[in-house]
Amino acid sequence: MSKLLYANFFRLWRNRLFQAGLGFMFFAGGWLVFQQYRQLTGYGAAVTLDSTFFVYTMMIGVVSAIFCSLFLNVEYSDGTVRNKVIVGHERTAVYLSNLIVNIAASFLFCLSYILANIIIGIPLIGGLTISLRKVLLILSGSMLTTIALCAIFTMINMLIQSKAIAPVVCIVAMFLSVAFVSEVQRILDEPQYYFKGTENEAYNNAYVGGAKREMLEFIYNALPAGQEMQYSRRNTENMDQMCLYSAGITVITSAVGVFFFRKKDIR
Repeated sequence: MSKLLYANFFRLWRNRLFQAGLGFMFFAGGWLVFQQYRQLTGYGAAVTLDSTFFVYTMMIGVVSAIFCSLFLNVEYSDGTVRNKVIVGHERTAVYLSNLIVNIAASFLFCLSYILANIIIGIPLIGGLTISLRKVLLILSGSMLTTIALCAIFTMINMLIQSKAIAPVVCIVAMFLSVAFVSEVQRILDEPQYYFKGTENEAYNNAYVGGAKREMLEFIYNALPAGQEMQYSRRNTENMDQMCLYSAGITVITSAVGVFFFRKKDIR
């Protein structure tokens, strides 16, 4: 498997899409910081690095979907996957080596964004105000979510051989997931009462409670898109559950992917 990993990482460093992804994430991190700086200098707004530092969690899903799809499908279209199997590499090793390189690339995308926030953000608007413990919790949790996303995208791309279909499935599924979870978040954010604790207190008819709320909270915590949203809002209240769901998604999708890839007729 070491030879497979060496070949994959050698191809990764020279991949134009990977380089573009690093550049895009760095640019996005710097641009968001600069927008905060404009608010500070133009309107005297109280801004901190906290508001931009974790936005990468909302971006990495789409960036990884694009990268994983195009990076892996080139292997199919060029016959690389078939050649690896023909020369004697285990299919499980081929699958896992691709998963590992996808995870590494996605981590580096996140790091590129964070690096821009540190290099540009700290001199312009200052450092983080939240505790180091919370920063580390969000970083570790978001990395687990990133691994889960890579596991999903790797499974889809290793099982769907079509260069046209697999990227569309990954990218569209990611956008739909974000849109769906955004609506779930909007519903959960509805307060139970308006003007609570005052003489004008009124019940909010849009509030969802009971079993329906529990189901929505499960969806919000279980789906990687929901986890991304919570980490971007610096919310670690449900982190134990989110980490557990991410680990479960990674194990299940990887097991399913390896099982069917071992039986797949590679053309």
